[in-house]
Amino acid sequence: MSDKKRDDWGGRERRQAKRVDAQIALQLSGADEAFPGESITTESINVGAEGVYCHVGHFVAPLTKLQVTMVLPLKNKKGQVKNEIVKTQAVVVRCQPSGDESGGYKSTLDEYVHQHAASA
Repeated sequence: MSDKKRDDWGGRERRQAKRVDAQIALQLSGADEAFPGESITTESINVGAEGVYCHVGHFVAPLTKLQVTMVLPLKNKKGQVKNEIVKTQAVVVRCQPSGDESGGYKSTLDEYVHQHAASA
């Protein structure tokens, strides 16, 4: 996912901050009973100053409060990479089912990527 708007999408983009595609290690945890387990380790699909998009293996209800810990590899002025640990609180705004291996939105996204990779 990126800041590119789909041509067929008729809604208004509400994000104020830019998003970039990035695979960043994430640890998600929550005290809310709607978030099962103590923590989940996953990685981001895209990130921005106002949010992170990632995949988890089960449904997490919207408005669930989470503790998010991520490791950001940042370059200093000399070009050396230093890992910065960021801990913040977040609220789930949407959770869509990924579907099973034979369908769901995964197959739709795969088709979209395939079509756009061919035209790029």
